[in-house]
Amino acid sequence: MRLRLLLAAVLLAGFFFYSWRGLGEVFRERGRYTDALGLIPAATPPLRFGVPSLQELAVRYHLEPRQATCALCHLGRVESGRFNPFGEDYRAVVRRMLAGLEEQSIFQLSPAQIRQALAEATQDGLDSDGDGYDNDLELLFGFLPGEARSRPHLPVETLEAYRTMLRQAARDGRLEALRRRGAGQADPTLFGFAPGEVPLVRLERLALYQAVILPASPPAAFPPEGR
Repeated sequence: MRLRLLLAAVLLAGFFFYSWRGLGEVFRERGRYTDALGLIPAATPPLRFGVPSLQELAVRYHLEPRQATCALCHLGRVESGRFNPFGEDYRAVVRRMLAGLEEQSIFQLSPAQIRQALAEATQDGLDSDGDGYDNDLELLFGFLPGEARSRPHLPVETLEAYRTMLRQAARDGRLEALRRRGAGQADPTLFGFAPGEVPLVRLERLALYQAVILPASPPAAFPPEGR
């Protein structure tokens, strides 16, 4: 009986030790990790898929879990090994990072390498699908970066101006202040979505972006209230 109790105590101590060590890793990573606008992201609901690269992309851009699927990079079934243009660009970055290894897989990347690879695949100006909107711009507002038909119904200059406003708001603390207060309800048409289209980005995130953009933009540039 005593041996069993001792064994149980050792197992519990080991569990708490590794859990605490893992928690420390989380806090250390949290101090280093930022989303696409340079902020430490709020908690993101878990995805249906356990692919680390996809999970990191969802956190970086605050993607809606039901919309953040393997179709962000793959064409058809994952087993087919076919990639859309964004997936090809991301795979090229991964291959360069893992150059020299006999086997190259996204599952060999560390969290820091995944973040670096995603940062390279979403750098300003890189437009994988050639639709005129770079990957970061499309993901930031909730469009598919590897599908040319998924594009905003707004001039690219308008969305680039929005992104500039959001980056400035992130730097001066307004974005975080608005997030804490709550930002109301989002109107996806403001960001170029047709009525009924579902954004990749969580609606509460678009509402936050909207709260930054609306006061700084000409009223005529936006759809009438209630659309």
